[in-house]
Amino acid sequence: MATILIANADTRYVQTLAKVLAAYQYEVVTARTGEEALLLYAARQPAVVLLDLGILGLAGLTVLAKLRAQAPTLPVVILSGEVPIEDENRARELGATDVLRKRLKMDVIMQVVNHALQQGGRAHAQPVTVESGPESLREGSPPRVAKILIVDDEPDIGMVVGEFLQRRGYEVRVASTGQEALDLMGKERPDVVLLDIYMPGMSGVEVLRRITDPAFPVQPAPGVIMLTASQDEPLLQHALNLGAFDVLLKPVNLDQIELAVVVKLAMGNEPG
Repeated sequence: MATILIANADTRYVQTLAKVLAAYQYEVVTARTGEEALLLYAARQPAVVLLDLGILGLAGLTVLAKLRAQAPTLPVVILSGEVPIEDENRARELGATDVLRKRLKMDVIMQVVNHALQQGGRAHAQPVTVESGPESLREGSPPRVAKILIVDDEPDIGMVVGEFLQRRGYEVRVASTGQEALDLMGKERPDVVLLDIYMPGMSGVEVLRRITDPAFPVQPAPGVIMLTASQDEPLLQHALNLGAFDVLLKPVNLDQIELAVVVKLAMGNEPG
């Protein structure tokens, strides 16, 4: 039985999260302060740490740095409320496995925890396969490799991210404009779209609006993960409100992209 350490001062939230984890047969230990979290880590050696940056006592970023110094491959998932973007960026620089918001549904959080446990400190996941449509209802029908569409006007982004995902076993297409992306989707539905927000002509937000419109001819709508260098919080929230599954900041972190893709594929067609 894997042990999960929850380091969070929000008692009610911790109780809810602990009940969900226990239902999945995980052993749960909890800490309300940074100092207590470090002591529990040393005593219990948990497989995953869920860390709130707003934890009491020792600052969350300091706790993360100390955990990383002791265990460079330990999965540490930041699970906080709204935090300044500079703190989120610093957490990623310190090696956070992922940065999640408490407002996310529990099934999303559980997907991330399960993925972190499967990784066991390894750098990359196996490619996720998906059911192949109506044919998959037939007994014995094999799954297919997931299709990823990358939409970015920066050629280097498409090349680097595309090659990375192809090496992981995904089928990848690349578009440099919003209209090209919509045209490609009309020919073959992707499972996940990695979509830049700022592009000449049709913006990524407009592409997202069209993709998530119930009248869009490609149904069910693919999962959309936004990529952006913007720190415009209202704009990023607008993208999430429109139906984006996640927003990842540039410069791109390939491991973070892979994790977001894995989680979205694992959720299937559930809304983000």
